[in-house]
Amino acid sequence: MITIRSKYIYTNKEGQWIDGYVCIDGNSIHQLIPYEKREDFPQLMKAEDVYDFTDNLVLPGFCDFHVHLINSATIELDGDLRTAASEEEAARMLWERNKSKTKEQWVLGGAWDDILWNTSKEPSKAALDQYFPDVPVFALNKECHGAWVNSKTLEIFHITKETPDPPNGRISRDEEGNPAGYLHETAMFEVQKKIFERMSDEQVANYAKVFIKTANRCGITSLGDVVGVCPIRPEAYKYLEDSGGLNARIFFYVELEKPLKEVHELQRKYSSSMLKCCGVKAFIDGTPQGDSGYMLEGYWDNPKEKGTPMIDPDRFLELVKTFHKGDVQMRIHACGDAGVRLCLDCFETAQNLYGRKDLRHCIEHIEVTTPEDIPRFGELGVIASVQPEHLPKYDFVEHPFHKKLGPIRMNYSWPFESIRKGGGVLAYGTDSPVAPLDPWRGIFRAVNRLTNQLQPQGGWNPKERVSVEESVKAYTYGGIFAAGMEERLGTLEAGKLADMVVLDKNIFQICHDRDQMFHVKPLLTMVDGRIVYEEEKG
Repeated sequence: MITIRSKYIYTNKEGQWIDGYVCIDGNSIHQLIPYEKREDFPQLMKAEDVYDFTDNLVLPGFCDFHVHLINSATIELDGDLRTAASEEEAARMLWERNKSKTKEQWVLGGAWDDILWNTSKEPSKAALDQYFPDVPVFALNKECHGAWVNSKTLEIFHITKETPDPPNGRISRDEEGNPAGYLHETAMFEVQKKIFERMSDEQVANYAKVFIKTANRCGITSLGDVVGVCPIRPEAYKYLEDSGGLNARIFFYVELEKPLKEVHELQRKYSSSMLKCCGVKAFIDGTPQGDSGYMLEGYWDNPKEKGTPMIDPDRFLELVKTFHKGDVQMRIHACGDAGVRLCLDCFETAQNLYGRKDLRHCIEHIEVTTPEDIPRFGELGVIASVQPEHLPKYDFVEHPFHKKLGPIRMNYSWPFESIRKGGGVLAYGTDSPVAPLDPWRGIFRAVNRLTNQLQPQGGWNPKERVSVEESVKAYTYGGIFAAGMEERLGTLEAGKLADMVVLDKNIFQICHDRDQMFHVKPLLTMVDGRIVYEEEKG
């Protein structure tokens, strides 16, 4: 038995605090005991391990409900480029990290951000070719909607002057029409899919293990792994689980285009508390920043462009009806207001045909919507899976979305609090590798809606600030509820699985202090009763 002692144990159950003990027996919470009743339980002091955290904060483990696990892992291992100030610096950073690789291996770093490069040009294969003439490179951008590749990668996948742009995608080209080294949206999807199809389960598992270790250091005990540019590899996760190396729960979502029968088979095969196939996921649009978010009206700075749905709306409705009828949860990426409305309309149609059901469908991101659609989340039981750390687009006084959306639509951007007040459930995540994993950064952002430079004064769209209590709930319970695991996780209660984190600072007390919030550190992370991370002392 393990006993954890603290004056500040937040159970996450109706705002309950306990000054006392959490007793863990095996993989579950045996009981919670108030400090004043400790003498009634002498067996507490007989526990094999007693951890006294005095006034450090104890709370349920964080659930990052939206990550691209393998993409995040490859970037962490092969080179995180988000600090690169130029194309040349990014290429050099990749070389420094991967110069020992052979032509049989891949360089899969990324998270580069060309807005920081002070150029309007897209990155070219030439910058990569000077460092990697024979080793293939595939480097995702920060938004995970574009990839920078070298000549070797183009050669491997036979992408030439004659290769047409795919629907909803683009191959950048030079003046002669030759591929220039940048693949946008669907142009990169098939490339990345084929790269990972060539990897063994053991190779993918080794990538995943590194990322999970980082997640544990951030107090994260559960991950919602959603299919994106990289396919889900549940066999690799099962390899980790069977070998005792799966140190975070993984709730994964495969492609919406998979046949219903295959999804049901995956759900039967992967149904443990550590590894669970929850449903399917799809993209309905891109992002407003790239003019690819599906909008009801044209962009403020490009009125003729409204974006287009990535799936034909009639086809999308049929898929939604099929999976709703088949009792499968759906998660749909929708950033633009037309994309969000299309999702809500299709969910509503499916419910009218086949009943409401408790499937907890989700819409991902919701970067902008309309006042008419905000209450529909609560009415339809659709979960808002949102990422607060997406808000601070660089350092703004006037948010970059102003020029994209204009003054009216800006008021309905990332409308977290309005959705919550309307009865919708919030589930927080990061969309890693798009944003760093640290949950306290997302909590600071949701509570204050400020950049790192504390701009704009009073917060951007301040009516959408979410309280710290509700933000902690969205980060510890929201994703758990969305995954249908709230009977076993998400709160600290007797009988529930022992997933928890101990933090060095009380985020309830410092939630408005940027400097303190950005330097929160977990002291201990526990998953399934096992200590998977403990701060080194001394």
